[in-house]
Amino acid sequence: MKNAFLRLGLVLFAALAAAAAWAQEPTERAIQVLDQLDAGQYQEVAANFDARMAAAMDANTLGQVWDSLPQQLGALQSRGEPVASRQDGHDVVVVPLQYERAAANATLAFNEDGELAGLFIQPAQPDEPEEE
Repeated sequence: MKNAFLRLGLVLFAALAAAAAWAQEPTERAIQVLDQLDAGQYQEVAANFDARMAAAMDANTLGQVWDSLPQQLGALQSRGEPVASRQDGHDVVVVPLQYERAAANATLAFNEDGELAGLFIQPAQPDEPEEE
């Protein structure tokens, strides 16, 4: 009986810890998702997809896409400072990524429930020259 309560307590603790992780600020959630992707935790990321993302991509496809980035761009060198905004009812976070051969931006969108509603990796645009 003690073991049953202990197991139930551990399961509840794990569920609460997962829920608390997604109750973070959008920039913290975005960094967490990128950390999970870099660690190959595609199932964990996919478990937080909203319905549209889940219909468009499963964990295996996510892993294939994420694993292809270093093949195309070289090893990840660094991440820049995330920038958060609010667009069309979503929290949107852009995180600059510097790879060996190119710079890119990871754009992550979270819905009102904190679910991952969008994940885009795009080439970074060169800075516009300043007008004098």
